[in-house]
Amino acid sequence: MANIVFKNINKIYENNVQAVFDFNLEVKDKEFIVLVGPSGCGKSTTLRMLAGLESITSGELYLDDVLINDIAPVDRNMAMVFQNYALYPHMSVYDNLAFGLKMRKFPVEILDENNNHILIVDKYKINDLKYDIKKYKKEINNSKLKIFALKNGFNIKLTEDELNNIIKNREKDIKKNQEEIKRLEENPSTYKYKMVKMPKEQIDEKVNYASSILGLTPYLKRKPANLSGGQRQRVALGRAIVRNPKVFLMDEPLSNLDAKLRVQMRSEITKIHKKVGATTVYVTHDQTEAMTMADRMVVMKDGYIQQIGTPKELYFNPVNIFVAGFIGAPSMNFLKGYFDGKDFMIYVVEEDINDPKKEVLKDSEIKIKLNEELRNRLKDYVNKYVILGIRPEDLVLFKGKNLNEGDVIKVESDLSELLGNETIIYSSINNQNLTLKTENEVNGKEHQEFNVRLKLDKVHFFDPETTNVIK
Repeated sequence: MANIVFKNINKIYENNVQAVFDFNLEVKDKEFIVLVGPSGCGKSTTLRMLAGLESITSGELYLDDVLINDIAPVDRNMAMVFQNYALYPHMSVYDNLAFGLKMRKFPVEILDENNNHILIVDKYKINDLKYDIKKYKKEINNSKLKIFALKNGFNIKLTEDELNNIIKNREKDIKKNQEEIKRLEENPSTYKYKMVKMPKEQIDEKVNYASSILGLTPYLKRKPANLSGGQRQRVALGRAIVRNPKVFLMDEPLSNLDAKLRVQMRSEITKIHKKVGATTVYVTHDQTEAMTMADRMVVMKDGYIQQIGTPKELYFNPVNIFVAGFIGAPSMNFLKGYFDGKDFMIYVVEEDINDPKKEVLKDSEIKIKLNEELRNRLKDYVNKYVILGIRPEDLVLFKGKNLNEGDVIKVESDLSELLGNETIIYSSINNQNLTLKTENEVNGKEHQEFNVRLKLDKVHFFDPETTNVIK
């Protein structure tokens, strides 16, 4: 079992820059969760806090109901796969896979001749108690010196009574610790064990298992320089698999690969996850990668979680403009306009002469007739500015001549791209960009006019002030 819980996690760096704000997430056992968002959104920082490579400013992080905020990275039973592979160039594939296992020592219990546990005194607890006694004695001596200084006219912040109280309390603590040490010494309570290295046969078994899963068996004697990018990435994954960790952490592991190899490795990592069954937290800025691999996705922006859900939920039911525009390729179209109580009127968008960063929205006669369901959705937005969102594949080329059907508009193409079985048409209406994805073979010329029908059941509306979807 390996479930992870983030509770109100915040990360603030020394320069007072906050990278992560109130991050809350529960990752279920064996789940493949992907943190996705643009560069600088806080996803890698969140992963590094989970790994223990970054400290947590505030909040609680649990692994299997155990608080791990202050647990060292080596004790978290997690394996991390980095963007740059981090392989040892002078070692063979076998040695790269086996290195971590060879270096680590494991506790093995020592049994007596009857196979019973041998109990010994817990020396670690006793040493901690003795260390505290030394500390308390030092405080007592310091307090006595201060009392002496006070009696000889020196200025001390504490009074003599306060210093005497410190001495009494510390004497009580010393007596308590001494009694606890005596109790521990008289009652052995810890199993006797020794630290041993993993046997070579067991290392061979683990390396051979990982290499068979990853298809690396023929390359075990090769060095990283003689491997392709995909093979090196598989070695990096293998190094994580041999450790048999509770959690796999992956920080943009495919970003150094070419496009074709990235597609191949996506499916391989998904297959490996299903075979190994470990909980996986994966970070990427590539939304296509996230959509094809994730059980659930966490979309982040500027350190905040925007939405959590399955790829399907995020694609068809985005909660705001950012998620709607980030998920999907090409991204969702956004048309600015207003609801007149009956139809969606498309604004003409012009540049502000005085401030090029600002837009001027002007009325036009171009409209989209809305059905009853959409009118009810916009009942609180009559004569108000709203944004209509629609995905490129939900715009259909209309070959009829009657533009008065309500859901048909005339657009002008700027550019088209033939992508084999589909064509992407980049067009505009009232100076607003509109992208279409169609399977029809289109002879796309610049400034060619097309009639386009909107699938009204796939339309989203957004509030321009909050950027949230209007439900």
